[in-house]
Amino acid sequence: MSIVIGLTGGIGSGKSTVAEIIESYNYKVIKSDLNAKDVMQNDKTVKAKIIEAFGKSAYFDDGKLNSQYISSIVFANVDENLENLQKLNQIVHPVVIQKLMDEVQQLESAGEQLIFVESALIYEAELNEGFDYIILVTASKENVIERLSSSRNMSAEQIESVMKTQISNEEKIGVADFVIDNNSDFEKLKESVDFIIAVLSGIA
Repeated sequence: MSIVIGLTGGIGSGKSTVAEIIESYNYKVIKSDLNAKDVMQNDKTVKAKIIEAFGKSAYFDDGKLNSQYISSIVFANVDENLENLQKLNQIVHPVVIQKLMDEVQQLESAGEQLIFVESALIYEAELNEGFDYIILVTASKENVIERLSSSRNMSAEQIESVMKTQISNEEKIGVADFVIDNNSDFEKLKESVDFIIAVLSGIA
């Protein structure tokens, strides 16, 4: 019997780094955020719906997704663009969720004991009930802004706009099974991951 674990956290929390640590131990991690990008780029039905909803500027002439344009219409001003974000999610989420379920089923059939699903929006998309356990990665607002300013060249305003569209850490902490505080160094982060994996392996 497989155990399916959700791995989530807000923008800049470090959940992708946690996913990399987990993968380094040869556990399978399904990356929903990458799946969403893949669907938006390659699913013809999804592309047609996005163009219909947001115009031809959503894609470049060569057919590649114009990520900067999409970000500008869903994150630039939270109050004005919340409707756009909801519209985009309604187009993309059902396809991504189906893809996720198919991948989980394949890994269960292959006999994987622990299956991890990395997704920024587990709670926002109300997917939490579909997991056996959820790991939440958190970081302070100051650390998030510092990390993303250097790694993605985002401004504090851009980062805060994205953060406003996500459920707060305080709310998520109350409902997550495991919480990783990622406000220290990599070694501390790895220790936290090792502890949780040891606990989950004992359950499995």
